[in-house]
Amino acid sequence: MSFPASRIFSQCDLFPEEFSIVVTLRVPHLPPKRNEYLLTVVAEESDLLLLGLRFSPAQLHFLFLREDTAGAWQTRVSFRSPALVDSRWHTLVLAVSAGIFSLTTDCGLPVDIMADVPFPATLSVRGARFFVGSRRRAKGLFTGLVRQLVLLPGSDATPRLCPSRNAPLAVLSIPRVLQALTGKPEDNEVLKYPYETNIRVTLGPRPPCTEMEDAQFWFDASRKGLYLCVGNEWVSVLAAKERLDYVEEHQNLFTNSETLGIEVFRIPQVGLFVATANRKATSAVYKWTEGKFVSYQNIPTHQAQAWRHFTIGKKIFLAVANFEPDEKGQEFSVIYKWSHRKLKFTPYQSIATHSARDWEAFEVDGEHFLAVANHREGDNHNIDSVIYKWNPATRLFEANQTIATSGAYDWEFFSVGPYSFLVVANTFNGTSTKVHSHLYIRLLGSFQLFQSFPTFGAADWEVFHIGERIFLAVANSHSYDVEMQVQNDSYVINSVIYELNVTAQAFVKFQDILTCSALDWEFFSVGEDYFLVVANSFDGRSFSVNSIIYRWQGYEGFVAVHSLPTVGCRDWEAFSTTAGAYLIYSSAKEPLSRVLRLRTR
Repeated sequence: MSFPASRIFSQCDLFPEEFSIVVTLRVPHLPPKRNEYLLTVVAEESDLLLLGLRFSPAQLHFLFLREDTAGAWQTRVSFRSPALVDSRWHTLVLAVSAGIFSLTTDCGLPVDIMADVPFPATLSVRGARFFVGSRRRAKGLFTGLVRQLVLLPGSDATPRLCPSRNAPLAVLSIPRVLQALTGKPEDNEVLKYPYETNIRVTLGPRPPCTEMEDAQFWFDASRKGLYLCVGNEWVSVLAAKERLDYVEEHQNLFTNSETLGIEVFRIPQVGLFVATANRKATSAVYKWTEGKFVSYQNIPTHQAQAWRHFTIGKKIFLAVANFEPDEKGQEFSVIYKWSHRKLKFTPYQSIATHSARDWEAFEVDGEHFLAVANHREGDNHNIDSVIYKWNPATRLFEANQTIATSGAYDWEFFSVGPYSFLVVANTFNGTSTKVHSHLYIRLLGSFQLFQSFPTFGAADWEVFHIGERIFLAVANSHSYDVEMQVQNDSYVINSVIYELNVTAQAFVKFQDILTCSALDWEFFSVGEDYFLVVANSFDGRSFSVNSIIYRWQGYEGFVAVHSLPTVGCRDWEAFSTTAGAYLIYSSAKEPLSRVLRLRTR
């Protein structure tokens, strides 16, 4: 259950400096290390937790965001367990006043904590959303019962509830339908006004939700969802299983020129962005504003191929892979750093590259790395690609390891247990696209060959997990050899999904999927369903070729479910906002990227 903060804070978007949270709840047994959220306030665009109340069998935690000139950080005030997890009703009052945090359980003696960090006087909830029983994620969902949950501005609310004849069920503000709930009968005691008689569950099509139906339930049998009438709105209590129903066009994003790569990322407390790698001299960053991407910053590039967003501590970076030399004939790819003062990306470090196609950022044992895919040097495709390592002393990336590659197009990093892997997509060795792409494992401080895969103009690797299973999908773009005659059907070839076989300690072929000069795979999920979308770019005759969404069907593998018309499709990215799930793809043949909305049922 969630609602925008503006519904409460309509006149002022600052959270009160002094307030109380009153909650009456009943919690069943929880595993020792499990944490569940009672209430959170989350910034919608950045997904940053502004305020939260969570508990475990051992402790109750109050969390809030604190900011100053040095930055923002999460602060936690923890109370030892007030014995909540006993399947009995309890009423808690958390009172906050400057640096004093007080917890009263069942009208007992308050527990006061004088914190080093006081609650902020200017915590803005503009663009934020309240979540009841969650933190906007599947992890940490509340599994008990809540009878009342009240946010009360001002000083300690305890005197308004206590003393009480029935302290565990002390009342401040409870919906009318729940007021007769007196708790579990003792021995032969009978509830005088059994609350079950006041609650009606309606079946069938959606009924009206008015004052007459307030606090009544509706069960949608077709979607297997349970809803509660609150005000004039049906609010989900038991979430219906979401399924992808159809895909609709949401936005035509006109770009500076053809777009060869896209990167979607978030900057905490700032918002959601997409960076486009454009063919001509200027690439751009767009910000998600009122449900659309709008132009935010232009950045000079040289036939940019890809962007990579990454962070090191509190530093935020964006690296571009430039394919062509600059005006001086020098080939450099550039790392940009986010300026918190200017709210822009500014040049940070230039690195000599050779027709760079891709950057991959990753972390191993607390150390940060960047791997560049060098495609060719002049006409020579058999050159070294380089792995750079962050030097905390100089605060620069320095060459750490070179790896021989053949027309390298993409790097993909992933981990399996304690092991780190890096796989390269080799595209062309100077005479043929039938080359092996290689998977490397990090041992003794360097990446060493682990496994080789036969590929055909490999343009992308995508790693993904389904349950405990680990998969690698390669996008094959072209079957070509200088000695063979060019054939149109050489672009319509199989791309391959591999699965990790732990016993064999190798990836084995799981599924072939026919693609049309595939340049990218993107894995995403909707509800409990898993999907892959492929960027089909050329069928040998036309760049106007459909890209396909495939759904995971268990033992059947991935099955095509949606066909999307695209033109020279180059790259896919999946992202989500509080409004829903989206896909965005770039076109190498027109100055237009498209945002698609994933509609569910």
